Amino acid sequence: MSYSDWIVFGLVQAAMVATAFWEAYIEGPEGWAENQVGWSIKIGSFTYTAYHFWLYWVMIPLLLAIPFAIIGWDAHLFWVLVFAYLVGTTVEDFMWFVVNPVYPFSKFNAQGTPWHQWVSIGKIQIPIFYIVRIIGALVVYGIVLI
Repeated sequence: MSYSDWIVFGLVQAAMVATAFWEAYIEGPEGWAENQVGWSIKIGSFTYTAYHFWLYWVMIPLLLAIPFAIIGWDAHLFWVLVFAYLVGTTVEDFMWFVVNPVYPFSKFNAQGTPWHQWVSIGKIQIPIFYIVRIIGALVVYGIVLI
């Protein structure tokens, strides 16, 4: 990846950290939009909310598409943005626990945060989707961007 690719990556990460702040202030102590209005769909033990659908599947991808509207299609930029999105959604979720003024970081575990599915690696508990997204990001980086 070039220097400008890393700048794009960094800007996406900064936007994701900013999203963690406003999402923490919107949700407060009720993680995963527990008290938000709108529909929700239960998929196995996981509940997907309208709020998160519109944020992660519509708003953020539309914002990431802005460069293509300005400069046209660029396959390399597309993969840089996919890489940044996969890392960024993990960063955003983790930062929610760090910056939330009313949800203590000590609840970042399977007992305190039941809306995530967790895996234990020794004494460390990690949300499963963190692992899946980071593996996806590494695959994109290793196959397409190196």
